[in-house]
Amino acid sequence: MLDFKQLEVKDRESVDPYLQSDGAIMSDRCFATLYIWAEHYGVETCELDGTLYTKAELGEGFTTYYMPLGGSLAHAAQVLEEDAAARGRPYEIVLLTEAGKAELEAAFPDKYEFEEQRSEFDYVYNAEDLINLTGKKYHGKRNFINRFKAEYAGRWEYSDVEPERDREEILEFLHEWCMQRDDENCEDYRYEYSAIRRALDNYHELGFLGGAIRLDGHMIAFTLACPQNGEVMEILIEKADAEIDGAYQMINKEFASRNAVGYRYINREEDMGIPGLRQAKLSYEPCGLTEKYRAVPR
Repeated sequence: MLDFKQLEVKDRESVDPYLQSDGAIMSDRCFATLYIWAEHYGVETCELDGTLYTKAELGEGFTTYYMPLGGSLAHAAQVLEEDAAARGRPYEIVLLTEAGKAELEAAFPDKYEFEEQRSEFDYVYNAEDLINLTGKKYHGKRNFINRFKAEYAGRWEYSDVEPERDREEILEFLHEWCMQRDDENCEDYRYEYSAIRRALDNYHELGFLGGAIRLDGHMIAFTLACPQNGEVMEILIEKADAEIDGAYQMINKEFASRNAVGYRYINREEDMGIPGLRQAKLSYEPCGLTEKYRAVPR
């Protein structure tokens, strides 16, 4: 049985090379993402013979393994099969890239059923597009921003997040944001609150960058991000007061233009299958989607 252990901040140095090993632009390849959600999803890792194995407990009757990284995927899949048998539970392999899916299909014909995880696809954008918002396709975004600046001239300000100074204000704003929601995703919002606390508590160690917008001295939007590597900026969290027109467009634009210069891509993560979120992410015209697949033994 694989010797899995809880993910700790100090693991970043050893784990990150595995996460970057195949060049996939994916939220789950950003150590900060794995860490802040590790407590909620029961994420544990095991490094063995040049391969990173990751296990999660999602409460659906399966032992869930993330796509193994760093070695032969065909060999790693056999290791996972043995580990699952030792645990006495059915298993699944999730977050497979398209290349990973093809490798498993070639190595084990007809062994797995594959399912497209559309709600988990990451939305990837050219950084310059979100920094500049030029061209006809971003006309609507520019209108929101221009109206915001005209209506609130002299009353708003942007600042980089400083966790020691901003922690309690961010959490208070987030609490109010969550309380205003009453939909099927409410439970996820509460879990997100815990994840953001972990991010703020380990902000510098995890390499976070962030920005906040205040109107008349009160926070109306904030974002938390982390570079996945030298080319990709990962947006982990973005919240704004939806009752203030332009607040979301402003935090998106201001953070990108101040903190994503020099990066090639911005990854704004998945839409979780939420129709409104999917529409919002598509409206920013992604240059690509990172496809993800789930494999279950037949």
